[in-house]
Amino acid sequence: MDAAWVAFGSDSDDSDDDSTADKNEQAQQPNVLFESNAAAVTVAITQYFASLTKTTGVGLGERVVAVTSVVYGDECGEEAGELKTMMTEWVIRRGMKVVAGHDVSSACDAAVLIVGDTKDLQSDSSLNIRRRLVPGGIVWMIIKRQENESDNNNSFDCFPGSIWEEISCVSTSSSYSVHKIQKRACLVNAMSCPWMDKKSIIGKEVALAAEKKCGNFKVAENESYLQFELRAASQVTIVPSVAERTRAKITSTDEAYTTILTDTNIKHAIEKFRVHGLVIIKGLLPPEQTIPWGNVVLEDFTSAVEALKNHQSRPVDLLNPDKGQFEPLSYKEMAMREDLRVDLRSGPSMEKLRSQENNLASEAMAGNNVIDVGSQPTIITADTMGTAGSSWRYHPSILAILKGLFNPRDDSLYKGNFGRWNFGGNGPDGSPQPFRLGQIGSVVSCPGSGDQAIHADTPHLFEHTDCHPCHYCNVFTPGYKVANDQTDNPSVQNEFVDGLWTGSSTMGGTALVYDSHRLSVSAMLLAESDDGNDNDNASLRRQLLELLTLRPALDAGDIVVFDNRTLHYGIANISKGDTTGKDSNAGRRPMLYLNVTQSWFHDPKVSNLLLVIDCAYHRIIRQF
Repeated sequence: MDAAWVAFGSDSDDSDDDSTADKNEQAQQPNVLFESNAAAVTVAITQYFASLTKTTGVGLGERVVAVTSVVYGDECGEEAGELKTMMTEWVIRRGMKVVAGHDVSSACDAAVLIVGDTKDLQSDSSLNIRRRLVPGGIVWMIIKRQENESDNNNSFDCFPGSIWEEISCVSTSSSYSVHKIQKRACLVNAMSCPWMDKKSIIGKEVALAAEKKCGNFKVAENESYLQFELRAASQVTIVPSVAERTRAKITSTDEAYTTILTDTNIKHAIEKFRVHGLVIIKGLLPPEQTIPWGNVVLEDFTSAVEALKNHQSRPVDLLNPDKGQFEPLSYKEMAMREDLRVDLRSGPSMEKLRSQENNLASEAMAGNNVIDVGSQPTIITADTMGTAGSSWRYHPSILAILKGLFNPRDDSLYKGNFGRWNFGGNGPDGSPQPFRLGQIGSVVSCPGSGDQAIHADTPHLFEHTDCHPCHYCNVFTPGYKVANDQTDNPSVQNEFVDGLWTGSSTMGGTALVYDSHRLSVSAMLLAESDDGNDNDNASLRRQLLELLTLRPALDAGDIVVFDNRTLHYGIANISKGDTTGKDSNAGRRPMLYLNVTQSWFHDPKVSNLLLVIDCAYHRIIRQF
């Protein structure tokens, strides 16, 4: 038996004096077997992060690894502590940073668990590590093999497939086994859209048709629709490292941080968007900047509901659309999407917060030529670098991504754009051209709202090529935190396992169709055949649509940026609403958004409004 694991007892039932002497001799020898496993794991971690340096721009010395021993009992804990010390020294020698496993506040890019049995994976220390690991992070487990134990006896039920990739056994010996498992970069709301059969295996005809049009991501053999969705969701996701997540404080006196992506990750985000029509970025924004927006949105929504319900000449009951005398209309401050789903653009509380944040941002970006006029979009120029501390609307990484989306450039061609001398321009210097950044708004989905019809928010400008560069996109981020403790809000069901969200929630979200910003893909999914004989194609189109539909699970701080030509729809909110009488906003989902367009693009949905209600929501004041 290895010295550090003497507390687990003998590997043999032989209890004679010779056996005892052998064990005593072994206890005095260096723990060669563990050391070899620790060295192998350290090399694996080093190689993994080194391979990511070019693709993420995050250096090996910036990576954070948590190391902990998870063994019950004082004697075992002491012995395992020696192994933890050894493992920690190996990782530090390789130039990475190490945090203790019991440090509940420190996030980590990877983790090493040293356990005496797979049952120890259920300990508080292990749970803490799994919660602190960033999305996409990897856990290596060095497990002491028990007597007469086979690999099949190991139980890893604490790593559900909704949150984790498939576990793999890296190595095994008579004393130890080493396992590796990766946290999914992005989860999906598997609770939503029950009309889709996501558990079925993808047929060959569907796989071939998808690969023909969407060859960037192939279907695996015997893969289910849900497995493909989980892989595809991670494929379009950028996961910031711990170093990126702690690069900037919101204020000089605050301990809250905002994520600043590396230039490399910004380029990858732009490329994912260009290829797939969307990109998801986990943990980009500080919840301290988004949750207040969700709160004021719900305040103004409640005021609007009451004002319209009590209107003297044209009462509208937004929350009971079947019972009201009049149908709701679209207003300057608020547009109806469907029953129980409202686009709220403005209101007293929103305007107050908007003014405060825009003023602070203007001061922080003095010299950037940023001018905010009320609720109008802001022109963003090449000089606008953004600010991390004032408003998530001006987040530096978001602005950098948007500049790249709206200004694709070929280094061999841009110097020929001599028209840029016009109107006081600087000539063909390759700098990003201006775009319009809309003010923060929110789509509020109330309990009982159904799945939207699938749609795109804007047309393609031209139809002679598959996909021109983006001219209109949206940035979405939740204005709420996904809660684990739902005792105060029983109307909402969020599925958690060991304190980790699985992605499933009754509040819904937004479904987006992978690669559908391209004309060829949208035609494959939705267009009927020219000859009118569409029976066979209809079934195939339905299966392809289910295959390419992603239901990304977003929490506070996550964002999704998508091309407005991308097919998408709001997912039903099946929460029960206020069941306690204590919170009228229970179950309501405020999804915050920014509308962003090329500076020359005119969006008729925003400008051609039929009715306007005043900001106090008291009366309809004017009709165009």
